Amino acid sequence: GINAEYGGKRSWETLIDSLALVGFTDALPHQKCVKSSIGKLPTYTVTEQVSFTDHPYELPPGEDEDHQLSPLNQPEAETEFERLLEKMKYMGESQVKQVLSSPTLSYSSKPLSQPLTNLSSPYHTTIALRINKSLHEFADNPKDLYNASRTLLTLTSVELVNELYCQLLKQTHRQTREHVAYWHVLATVIPFITPRGRVMSYLKAHLERYSEQKTSSGRFAGYCIKVLKRCLAFGKRQHHPCRLEIEATCGKPYLHSKPMSIPIHLPGGDYHVTGFDTVSSIAEVIRDVESQLGLRSCRWSGYTLFMDDPINPGVKVPINHSAKICDVIAKWEGNVKPNNNQIPQVIGLTYQKFLHLTAQHDCMSQVEYKLSAMQLHAKAMEGVHGMEMELATCLGAVMAQAVEGNCPDFQPTKPNNDSVKQLSDFIEKYIPPNIRDRCKDPNSKQQLIKDFAEIWSKFKDVSSQFLFQKYYSTIERWKYHKSTLFRGLYSHPKDGLKVAVCLNVTETRLTVINADTLVIMDAVDLDKITNFGGYPFSITLRINNKNISIMLVDKHKCYLLTELLASYCRLTHVVTRDSTI
Repeated sequence: GINAEYGGKRSWETLIDSLALVGFTDALPHQKCVKSSIGKLPTYTVTEQVSFTDHPYELPPGEDEDHQLSPLNQPEAETEFERLLEKMKYMGESQVKQVLSSPTLSYSSKPLSQPLTNLSSPYHTTIALRINKSLHEFADNPKDLYNASRTLLTLTSVELVNELYCQLLKQTHRQTREHVAYWHVLATVIPFITPRGRVMSYLKAHLERYSEQKTSSGRFAGYCIKVLKRCLAFGKRQHHPCRLEIEATCGKPYLHSKPMSIPIHLPGGDYHVTGFDTVSSIAEVIRDVESQLGLRSCRWSGYTLFMDDPINPGVKVPINHSAKICDVIAKWEGNVKPNNNQIPQVIGLTYQKFLHLTAQHDCMSQVEYKLSAMQLHAKAMEGVHGMEMELATCLGAVMAQAVEGNCPDFQPTKPNNDSVKQLSDFIEKYIPPNIRDRCKDPNSKQQLIKDFAEIWSKFKDVSSQFLFQKYYSTIERWKYHKSTLFRGLYSHPKDGLKVAVCLNVTETRLTVINADTLVIMDAVDLDKITNFGGYPFSITLRINNKNISIMLVDKHKCYLLTELLASYCRLTHVVTRDSTI
């Protein structure tokens, strides 16, 4: 019977066509049908689709056992709402205005008894009515948009997404009084899920029509148009809304081109406030920071954006440039532990150097010299690797003049207690602790104060811009200034003994240095590495069919080292990353 009805098609082809026509994937909430072409025969594989949260509208077992499968033939009957949408496609402007006055398309204070669209199963019908109930409850008490939006955004079926938009479009059309809560929901869900077909066309026409009004509804419609255009151009969001986004939406987001803002911390304690919207990516935020501060592109400067780890205080993690900043904030909020005094409850973003590119140092701007000098000074103050006392004293004096100004009055022959105390505080602030520890006896300490004050006085009234450039040129005498250092344990290839080491990573080389004797134990050119990767505490490098394993102090350092190696190797296109992270 099937072959005769479809003109002699094979039965399996007919079955596949039927499944595709009715949207078989929508009928299974937890499965999806994946199509692949192998040769000339198409193959279909049903795979599990795991969601990050349970479906809030899931029926209890046994309540409706027919909801898991939908019929192969989609019913042809349409609802009154769908018939009106179809009619308006072929009408003139005056006729459309008459149709828009229909109660079917207009706001109603009463809950729906039937869905606005034709749904494929009783299960979807039950979900549609529960959606309508949730919308009415939120409109009556519009305080918890955060949880209400998270519930609605778990919808994955196309026909349920269309049903949600039809209900929102109905409730925002011809309101008896302004119910801004429905516009809040509409503005919140657009970046995450969008309708299809005639519902999308009606959404665009609805927003264009209301954007001409000088009311709150009209302003929200204009804001929704902008969000929809950016969402279609740059892609949808991947995570639920963040609290900053909800606060902006519940306010007046239409008053600003970028309704949200966040401080971006810079090396040295400064910060820069930048704006963004709900679809802005990390790459856009970085470009805004670069243009407003007068910096080169991160592609040439090696800078990138870091975020504070939500679990471990003091750890900074580089962020993928393609990610949406609101997705990053939402994931951070989901992972941070509440009532943890060591970690702030607001995400911290830092713009600092990640890659040290030697070929680009001659093109640095004055702002970049300042940021690089501040970051290198903080790195030197950590005392991860030692430097000579003379160099440390000189660098500390240059940085003190650039930040603090002229040196306090100090006479070596007649030292004043106040001036000595001031200089001691500055030495503690600008000279690494491992250098200060060498001067514990009174004579050595007095000599350090004298040398520090003498060098500092030589730079009196010199501009800070020149001093930051001077600091950067002076620190080049420190052989580790263009590298990133990691502490870890290294298994010696000869005897297998584990030794405490420092890993020195540059754009061309990885060096293993004994942490106690500062003797180079091993060195590897990055172009010799064929594969690398590791998790959670160790990283393995494969070089000429030989594996080198290094144990790091924590998994975050392992992640950072893997990303650093991958970024350097990606620049030179010498290796394919093989990481289990």
